[in-house]
Amino acid sequence: MKLYLKKSGIFLTVVISLLCLTGFSNNNKVVSVKDFGAIPDDNRDDSEALRKACAYCRHNPGIILFFPSGVYNYSDEKAKEIEFNAVSGNYGENTQGVLFKPDAPYVKALDLSGARNLTVEASGATLCLNGWYEPISLVGCSNVIIRGLSITYMRPPNTVGKVENLGDGFFDISFDPLLYTDLKDNVTGGAHFYDNERKRLYTIGGIGKKELIRPNVIRIACSTKPKIGDYCIIRHSGHYRPAVLIKESSNIKLEDVKIHEQPGMGVVGHRSENITLKNVQIVPIAGRFISTNTDATHFTSCKGRILMDGCKFEGQGDDCTNIHNYYYTLYPEEAKNQICIKVENADLHALSLDYPDKGDTLNLVSRETLEPIGHYIVKDVKVSEKDWKVTVTLNKEIPSDYEHYYMTNESRKPSVALFNNTVRSHLARAFLIKTDNVQIKGNVIQNCTGTAIQIGAEGTWRECGPVKNLMIEDNWFIDCGYDGHGTQENTSAICINISGVKNQTQGLHRNITIRNNNINAACENAIYISSAQNINVINNNIANCKNSVFIQYSKDILIRNNGTIPVKIGDHVECQNVR
Repeated sequence: MKLYLKKSGIFLTVVISLLCLTGFSNNNKVVSVKDFGAIPDDNRDDSEALRKACAYCRHNPGIILFFPSGVYNYSDEKAKEIEFNAVSGNYGENTQGVLFKPDAPYVKALDLSGARNLTVEASGATLCLNGWYEPISLVGCSNVIIRGLSITYMRPPNTVGKVENLGDGFFDISFDPLLYTDLKDNVTGGAHFYDNERKRLYTIGGIGKKELIRPNVIRIACSTKPKIGDYCIIRHSGHYRPAVLIKESSNIKLEDVKIHEQPGMGVVGHRSENITLKNVQIVPIAGRFISTNTDATHFTSCKGRILMDGCKFEGQGDDCTNIHNYYYTLYPEEAKNQICIKVENADLHALSLDYPDKGDTLNLVSRETLEPIGHYIVKDVKVSEKDWKVTVTLNKEIPSDYEHYYMTNESRKPSVALFNNTVRSHLARAFLIKTDNVQIKGNVIQNCTGTAIQIGAEGTWRECGPVKNLMIEDNWFIDCGYDGHGTQENTSAICINISGVKNQTQGLHRNITIRNNNINAACENAIYISSAQNINVINNNIANCKNSVFIQYSKDILIRNNGTIPVKIGDHVECQNVR
């Protein structure tokens, strides 16, 4: 094997030998970040050395990039300026409104865009970031593995303080001023809480002005008070750049990667194919309560397969995962078979245009019901980032009453496998799924503030679409939906629904089996099913709720052996077999 090494040693030789034994080809060239000047645990800035290492990998396919274990410091003046402005309130209360847009400034840390046949071997290595970043950027990549890297920040992207005092219309929190720096008199950001007895997150309403009244004390106006001894978490951003961006890429695997904190989401995938997360841990540092400020993972307009196996999620400020594509709004062009398609009323989390490929199938969908009306084949696509516009030429004309319809891309619906994951103590839902051919098996989901699993097309959010071929089995659901933040239809474990429509329709979700699950419910309903067809709910162990299953606007139903808690039958239910 040829090695690209300035220095070699016994340890590195052993590591390289192990890499070969674990399946790496002898044709792979191994380089160490030390070769570019990045030395772990020396308390020096490694940013320039790591940029050089990434540039080498981008221009040389077939590399194994090795990180010796230890801490690598990464600092950039622009990233530090962005962080300071966000934390100090210079961007105002709505930091997301300033930073979460395509032309907003940001800094990439490990830019691996365009890399091919790359493995990053970083077991035991930690990237410690000074400032706010997109830590790992995978754009236009193929066959990339990132293994073992941990991501953390020198100053967390939130401020956490213990509730010490309750007053008339306010409460005070005390925090560590050495860790949580750069705060000014008027503190900005959204707030939620950590219950120190139950060890889980919660929200309250009526949060008002936040003032720094002493170097280590923030006074927060409120109409509803938390408990003395609980912790208040002030997030200084909502959406921002993700910790790992996967865009226009294929065959990407994250294994044993840890994301301890991020001012936006953890992993975002957009217009990519075949993504695997194996033992990825998006969890707080020990002794803290929050990891990512928003979703742990989010995948849009992907295809192939998305697999999450043995992952751990805790403390994120929104859903554990959301997998969907979009309902496009239609704007006709001059030619009758040509349209401009836009994503409206939905967030583009990769901050990139969404568009189909030539040859894709677009479904025409009723706005009132989200029912598919017909389909079209894409003959040509023109994308203008400058004008922020996508123009599509179709194989036939669109209806003259186009304003009554959306379009959605039927060709970008990945299959999903969620196996043996652990989710606990976070805001909103664990799994929000809007695609076909889904397996959810062997997961433990505990103390989500909202419904654990939502299967649902959302017309309001323009997030598509109904689900076909779904299996939910052998999972544990424990006390989910207790808070209301993200709770759907007063349901604890599983909600299957269609939202944002004028008229509900039977049968949009199809071929659903829910079996052998253990549900300890915190809401009125353990399971809620609407707008579905061909449903089997069997052999589930359900406790502590009013209704084991609440079902409406559905047909072809089999519900049996789910314990003694009754099933509630709502409107427009046909062909039921309940016992």
